[in-house]
Formats: sequence, C-alpha cells, structure tokens
Amino acid sequence: MHVNQNAHRDLVISVRLSAGTYTARARGEKATASSTISADAAARALASKLGAHMTQPDLFAANRGSTDSHVQFNAQRVS
Repeated sequence: MHVNQNAHRDLVISVRLSAGTYTARARGEKATASSTISADAAARALASKLGAHMTQPDLFAANRGSTDSHVQFNAQRVS
C-alpha cells in the first residue's frame, strides 16, 4: 500500500458542543453524528457510520475545560 493510501484511511473526527449536543464531523466526509451523552459517544457513532473504528480513546477529552468546546479524535477505516 502506498503512503497516500494510508492517509486516506485515517479519519480525524472533530466534535463540538453546542446547545447541549455533541456533533461529530470528519474531514472530507458529509456524514455527521450527534450525542447528548458525550463527545466520545458522538465520535464513536460517526466512526461506526463511516465504517471505521477508533484507534484509541482520547483520555484527555473528559478533562478539558468547559471553555474548550472542540475535541478531536482519530479513527481508521476498516479494510
């Protein structure tokens, strides 16, 4: 597999909190997912919807200050 092909398999999922709902989006994808439970739940829902899995949990996401409404997660597409 070429290096460029690996780059397309990785997803960077951004989650924002707005009006009590976490909304997840991935670069280059039109699909979104949301959750009122947590940023992690929204990111996992989007990864599942896109046929990907979370590479590792963002252990610091829960510890971010309430002024930071943006969290990023990484996922890899399943072959």
